[in-house]
Amino acid sequence: MQSGDDIVFAGSVPEKFNDPLSRLHQQTSNLVLATTLMIGLLLWGVLSTIASSAIYLISVPLFFLGWIWYAFKSRRSYALVLAQLQLGFASLIFAIFGVIYLLQGLAGSIWDLLLGGLMVYMTISTFRRMSLLSNHLFVAWYRGENLPFDATSNLAAGEILAMCPHCSSVLAIQPELLSSKDKCPNCSGDLVTGSTLEEE
Repeated sequence: MQSGDDIVFAGSVPEKFNDPLSRLHQQTSNLVLATTLMIGLLLWGVLSTIASSAIYLISVPLFFLGWIWYAFKSRRSYALVLAQLQLGFASLIFAIFGVIYLLQGLAGSIWDLLLGGLMVYMTISTFRRMSLLSNHLFVAWYRGENLPFDATSNLAAGEILAMCPHCSSVLAIQPELLSSKDKCPNCSGDLVTGSTLEEE
């Protein structure tokens, strides 16, 4: 049975990524923290405009979101679902503000156009990361379990489980056959990155 430590990034040098799921967890933890800070900034911007005397109320959602981030970073079992909910909520908020800023930007404000682009990027990033948190391989690693047997039982000879370095999709690949032309079937990103080619 394959454990989480046996999964590598597609196109990576294996010894460079001894624990890719741990790295993905760290990246996701950083994203949860970033969304917490951005939600705080957005709330501050809204409240400072419509009710400046109520800005102190921002501390309540920030405390709750910060607690979710800390619990997820510490791999508390209950925090996995909470982190998913936070990323889902953040994705919705970013999408709404993204549309608002883009519309204002199209009216002639370059700054709003840049903010709208940032919100769209954050929307896509948080939405993609949500799919990782529901991936049964990541869930098994997060809980300290071995990978489900059916995740590896159907692998052909020479195949291993790997993760796309761009969208974190779990793929069955044959490392010896990978080339710079191979793309992820989900995000169309290169499975073999430029840095890997340079190392080789």
